Amino acid sequence: MVELKYAKNIVTEDFMPKVSPIPPEMVKMMEDQSKAGNVIDRTLMFGIQDAIVKGSFFAGCEWIWGVEGGEGVKIEAAHRHDCDEIIGLVGSRRDNPRELGGEVEFWMEDERYLLTKSCLIFIPRGTMHCPLVFRRVDSPIFLFEAANSTVYEKLK
Repeated sequence: MVELKYAKNIVTEDFMPKVSPIPPEMVKMMEDQSKAGNVIDRTLMFGIQDAIVKGSFFAGCEWIWGVEGGEGVKIEAAHRHDCDEIIGLVGSRRDNPRELGGEVEFWMEDERYLLTKSCLIFIPRGTMHCPLVFRRVDSPIFLFEAANSTVYEKLK
């Protein structure tokens, strides 16, 4: 059987945890929220970067199915990158996909945004962004992120 030249470029499994383990401070943040009764139901789908497919820039995506608790759930703390990034939040309601189907709090520098519409967010290199807090999820939300870097690295 002839192996296809670009078969390795098609990622169907999430290899990111093996390549970029979740930092201990993020694990603690999620555990603390869970102990307080604020839980997120999510499925990490795929991540890609140079360590997975040689030459690839970073991208990742996941489904957010719901949140429990009254405080919302923070899935990312404030940070910056030495590259540009795009974050996408997309609603899944067929009758109105431009509606997010929930409410997400997002910060850029010291500006707070409450997002209720499907959107793409451009974050210029060096811009402090997040936290990213899912306040309400009425219908599944697709989360996408990409950066013009071959690896996903956070700067303080």
